Amino acid sequence: MRNFILLLSFTTVSFLFAIFTGGEILYYIFFALSSILLLSILYSIIGRESIKLKIDIKDTEIHVGEKIGYKIKIKNKWFLPLIFIAIDDKNESFFPITTNLNPFQKKVIKRSIECKRRGIYKIGPVKIKLRDPFGIFEVKKTFNKKHKIIVYPNVYDISIELPAIAEIGRAEGINKQYEDYTNLSNLREYIDGDSLKRVHWRISAKLQKLYVKEYEHTASNEVFIIWDLYRQHYKEDYNGMIDEKTAECVLSIAKYCLANGVPVSLVDYESNKHLARCKSIKDFSIFKLLTLKLFPTYDSDFDEKLLNNIRRVSRESTLAIITPYVDENTVFTLSNINLHQNVIIFYTNKAPLEEETKRKLDNLGIKFISWGDKYEDIHKKVQYI
Repeated sequence: MRNFILLLSFTTVSFLFAIFTGGEILYYIFFALSSILLLSILYSIIGRESIKLKIDIKDTEIHVGEKIGYKIKIKNKWFLPLIFIAIDDKNESFFPITTNLNPFQKKVIKRSIECKRRGIYKIGPVKIKLRDPFGIFEVKKTFNKKHKIIVYPNVYDISIELPAIAEIGRAEGINKQYEDYTNLSNLREYIDGDSLKRVHWRISAKLQKLYVKEYEHTASNEVFIIWDLYRQHYKEDYNGMIDEKTAECVLSIAKYCLANGVPVSLVDYESNKHLARCKSIKDFSIFKLLTLKLFPTYDSDFDEKLLNNIRRVSRESTLAIITPYVDENTVFTLSNINLHQNVIIFYTNKAPLEEETKRKLDNLGIKFISWGDKYEDIHKKVQYI
């Protein structure tokens, strides 16, 4: 733009000198400068309209630790070369790209970004700058289409000892004593291991596929997840890895419960109300979406929240406390409650917990699981749902 202003100034000055002096050479200079200026403007404007740009994204849903891969495809639809093009896709990991395009040429620019945090990422809009061959005039164009990529926490195959889960051979299944055979809750396709007594023969004959009956549960075998989102418990989590481990722990527990037919609820940190109450694996997506919205941003003390939530939970339920911080105050809070629930603490911090604190929790009948140790033992991620 600076060159354009200078050229425009020289053109204006030459025109004024030609008017007042009547010099023939000054008129020649004026017409030459005017022609260059006009050609630069026309070249840039037409070139801008001749550029076609498209973004191709391989996956729109990935998981923490994976990479977003996408391509920026740009094409010159004009019969003249585009000498200077700057492409800025607003990606903080890369500088804007400068390139050129021959007549009718296509180019593909590949990008790859590793996602270390969960959330919703956006690719676009893409802005381009185009200059004429003399570097006098510059035009801009924005391709406003935005692409959304969802990055979920990782989910792992885990196993938790719950009152509502009983060992059946090598497989785990819902304890049948919790089922009310007078209330049919659902029909699903037959899978290997299902009892033929559960087959709904009339529906199976009609649909030409075996379907089995599922019944409502009479016992309150629900799992309540309390997710520690107290800001102070993450003050040393500079790279966000503890937060991510906590989120993947929440999601892995929810997946395990729902896959085994155990109802699971997530308690809202701020209001103590239920953010979600799910009963089957088809509801797992609700938990996945919630992990994208919840982050440790609250200032309310976690021990107070814990005290309020435990009192609300029924005796037959399991309380899963997901936290990166357990100290004497936590133990004191739990020791002042007459615990009737099955309470499990999932500790997600890398720093090991003191043995004395573990011993006190064990004396209270509270099971302590270090998620870091459990995570290291897990070698297989689940098939994402």
